[in-house]
Amino acid sequence: MSLANLMSKAEEKGSRLILALDLLGPKDYCSSRAVYLLSILRDYVIGVKIGHPLTLSIGIKGVLDIIKQYSSEYFFIADFKLADVPHIMKATVKVLVDMGFNAVITHLFPMSIDELVPFSHGLNASIIGVLMMSHKGAILFEKNLSVLLDYARGVGVDGVVVGATKPMYIKLARERLNRDQLIFAPGVIRQGATAGEALKFGADFEIVGRAIYEASDPLLSARRIVESEREALHDQ
Repeated sequence: MSLANLMSKAEEKGSRLILALDLLGPKDYCSSRAVYLLSILRDYVIGVKIGHPLTLSIGIKGVLDIIKQYSSEYFFIADFKLADVPHIMKATVKVLVDMGFNAVITHLFPMSIDELVPFSHGLNASIIGVLMMSHKGAILFEKNLSVLLDYARGVGVDGVVVGATKPMYIKLARERLNRDQLIFAPGVIRQGATAGEALKFGADFEIVGRAIYEASDPLLSARRIVESEREALHDQ
């Protein structure tokens, strides 16, 4: 499923919110909590990012069950930040797509995804490259941002990840990438970025985890984030 489908869901729901479902803990708790969250957030969340925390907590079968149950309602992104040689990357992406994921996040710095992008498109899946992480210590990303940007554009990744905590890099990425290469911004609220701020600088989607799944009222939290996003887009 291409990112055009994700954008369609965004327009349909008036939302740019992707839930980082990074639950970590006892299997039964994480499984039931994930199902609960996805059952109540469908009006505001358009995509779900699943990575190591949830997979380690509930297992591959648990993740398969969740994707199968909600595949028609959410765009599922595999966030294992793949970074390996080309043939391993392709084999891994094939497994993830077979699991039901619509897009896969990979690192750009190994410069090993030239063949992976068209390969993934052949599977009707999208590749999202990590361009800039949201934490303060991402110095190597900052020093090599121009190289990574040129590589991301050259290989035609469908989207990139740029931390919402670093809006100047979102702005730069928007200026240098093709318009159909979408920008995903994590680090909203708990890492310091304000909901909607990344969109003002050119991001297409915001990724939020703990501020929703740890909230006493996840639905209210998601609604307030989406309202902030709508205001930000309206002011542009």
